[in-house]
Amino acid sequence: MSLRRWTREARLTFAMRNPLGGFGRVPTAPAQTLRDPWPGNPAVGERLVRNQAFFEGVAHPLHHGQWDSPSWPQPYREWLQGFGWLRDLRELGAESARVKARSLVATWISIPASERPVSDPAITGARLAAWLSYYDFFAATADDHFRQTLMAALIMEGRSIITLMPEGAEGWRALTALKGLLSVAVAIPDQPDFLSRFLKLIDETINNQFLPDGSHKTRNPENQFQAVREMAEITSILQIAHLPLPSSLMSVCNRATLVLRAMRHNDGGLMIFNGSMAREAPWVAHIISRASRSNVIAASIADSGYMRLASGRTLLLADAGSVAPTGFDSTAHAGMLSFEFSSGKQRIIVNCGSSTQRGWAEALRQAAAHSVLEFKDLAPIDINKAGHVTRRPQVTRHHTTQDGAHWLHMTHDGYAQHGGGTYMRQLYLGPDGQTLRGEETLPGGTRTDFCVRFHLHPDVTIEQTENGFLLYTEEESWLFQSDAHATIEESVYLGGPHRAPTRQIVLTPIVPQPTPITEDTEHTEHNPGEADLTADGIEQAAYLVEEQQLSTTPQDNLQPEHTPEFYSAPEAESYATYTQPETYEEADLSHTQLQEEHYTAEPTPMVAEDDYAPIPRDPPPADSVPTLLGGVVHLHYTAERTNPGTTDTLFAEQARAEEAAARQARRVEEARAAAAEEVSSPLPLAQQLANQPMPCPPVRWALSLVSE
Repeated sequence: MSLRRWTREARLTFAMRNPLGGFGRVPTAPAQTLRDPWPGNPAVGERLVRNQAFFEGVAHPLHHGQWDSPSWPQPYREWLQGFGWLRDLRELGAESARVKARSLVATWISIPASERPVSDPAITGARLAAWLSYYDFFAATADDHFRQTLMAALIMEGRSIITLMPEGAEGWRALTALKGLLSVAVAIPDQPDFLSRFLKLIDETINNQFLPDGSHKTRNPENQFQAVREMAEITSILQIAHLPLPSSLMSVCNRATLVLRAMRHNDGGLMIFNGSMAREAPWVAHIISRASRSNVIAASIADSGYMRLASGRTLLLADAGSVAPTGFDSTAHAGMLSFEFSSGKQRIIVNCGSSTQRGWAEALRQAAAHSVLEFKDLAPIDINKAGHVTRRPQVTRHHTTQDGAHWLHMTHDGYAQHGGGTYMRQLYLGPDGQTLRGEETLPGGTRTDFCVRFHLHPDVTIEQTENGFLLYTEEESWLFQSDAHATIEESVYLGGPHRAPTRQIVLTPIVPQPTPITEDTEHTEHNPGEADLTADGIEQAAYLVEEQQLSTTPQDNLQPEHTPEFYSAPEAESYATYTQPETYEEADLSHTQLQEEHYTAEPTPMVAEDDYAPIPRDPPPADSVPTLLGGVVHLHYTAERTNPGTTDTLFAEQARAEEAAARQARRVEEARAAAAEEVSSPLPLAQQLANQPMPCPPVRWALSLVSE
């Protein structure tokens, strides 16, 4: 045993001395009881009366005096020992519930101090706050011995928190520990050590957990939710006791609440990234209303790396940030560049969620559990046995808006060192919210064995049609199309209280096959003064050269020579004559800079909350408006397509013809240059091209509203 651990155990033993029978005075009742602001579940309370604990959809039998078991999952252990279920018994309100609550508390405080599990100060803090919040319910009418023993337990376990903090709890759970310490300080004001220790730790604990815009450093919306809840409770306790509110607590709580509002879909539930779950909308709304009275929403949460794009009835939430820093990465997922998409109150494209079960928790951290590109045998991050991230990719993001439309450009290099290239995802959300388009590319990559996954919400049904996949919600129908090969596969959704089966759309690239090299070609004698390629050979070689250049040079893909149809002629002219306003502060967003510069966070503006209002942004400079997805001209769901689809009207026929003509001209010029260069090469041009790795073809897709 290390010296540090030995001294810690010694101090904990000293703190857990029973004050009854000593020289200190133990009050017979708390000077101030608390009020739990959260509602309970009477159905759970009724099960407890019948000796059955119901937690996260699973029933556990209650045995007298049993508070721990190696077979129990850690979340259930925390819930049972934290006594938060007292609110469920209180909500039931029957006399049997009161008797059951008193019996269970009496069983706990009868455990000898040396054997009581108090090594986790967060669980202890939750327990002390629950005892004092429901003291009037289960203890006010009890006998003197019970109440005296309970007050002694409050003192002992409050001392254990002083001993174990701040090292004993991390993340938002440290706030739970301090909440319990404050609860005892309010209940027993004669012992000032509790309050002084709380005031010493609260500022440091809060400042170490939150980014400047109020985002939790874990980048986990669930942790954001829990931290806001704990700060709301701490604020309520201070107000009940008429104690001054620390300025840092109020400032961080307000900013964190604004971020929590921005992390919701239009159905009121949380977005699902980095270990979060959706949560029930009324529960989230109740916590937000308790934490802040203002009805505003953060228009930007750039410090956390999340992007919020709203247009019309639709909302797109994207993870455009890197992995959480060391010490806050235990729930980090490999979902960089993934996104969720909803229309109205219906979620359409989602991530798979999170779980407290070990096997599921590990699987859901992988890229395959997110709506993003993934390689079967490559991971964009490395996670050690302790669950912490040891390799973090570099992530860039750039967001521009124009007349309500959004362009989001994101990259990460998590696959680069394994030959996968830099993953580049570009998204376009139309000004009316009825069109979402994307392009997935891997510049510099030499592998084509990747896929792009789009997990669907369980409430969305899918039908394969001639023109693509129809996605049906309760109110709308959306058409999903792609120029890649698309299939429907099984998936699972763990964003809610129960695991639910669902479907996913999986896109795999269509890789062009090079022309096989014949034996005659390999042994052909070359005349230094002539090019020995036929017209067909020149065409094929030019095609291969062109495809490679297009795949390895993302700027060419992003800047077609002609404006696609979703920019009308008047709009194109307005872009050409657009004058940059003096108040616009973002850097020039040329595509060269998009790959070389990182996003610079701006001050977080605040706007009145509106379920469907777009985020107010300054328009981009005239010379930086990306013509995203101008080259998507053949959207289909299989490699072959014989009949034109309805979405052909989304793309201009004239622009398509002009683009094809320009491409043909480039092929001829490049073939001539390649043929001239091949004259001095010891190998035929076709063989040189065959020896080069095939470029990673881009994958383009579109999601369009077809009915309401």
